[in-house]
Amino acid sequence: MDSYALSKICGEKTARSFARRYPGTDIYVLRIGNVIEPSDYEDGTFKGYVTKPEGRKRSAWSYIDARDLGGICDFLIKKSGLGYQIFNAVNDTNTLTVPTKEHLQKVCPNVPITRELGEWEAPLSNRKLRELGFKEEHNWRDYVKI
Repeated sequence: MDSYALSKICGEKTARSFARRYPGTDIYVLRIGNVIEPSDYEDGTFKGYVTKPEGRKRSAWSYIDARDLGGICDFLIKKSGLGYQIFNAVNDTNTLTVPTKEHLQKVCPNVPITRELGEWEAPLSNRKLRELGFKEEHNWRDYVKI
């Protein structure tokens, strides 16, 4: 029921069809999280996300620092041979002040947790990128004090 999300799915399906038609072609899809600019840390915008987590459920309490998004793009441009892949372009950690599992058990008690989550890992995880060797450089906790 979300036309924006539907447009993204159509784009991903189109990209996948190109990858199938042209074997050996690398096509990397990025599912980009809520992009945070450095000024968002300074002007209090990001602190509002942290102090009001109820407004962040739709993004699964994830975010992507604009500089790390650039880093992801650079990292993937230098990778080859992965074929068609979808990556969550988000930072390593969530925007919560309590551990992820504890928060999920409180606000989403009927949703099963199907794998072990890192203490601050967002449910919308960049684990796939990290397993390939990507390392974020801009964790919000280095910029915002709560």
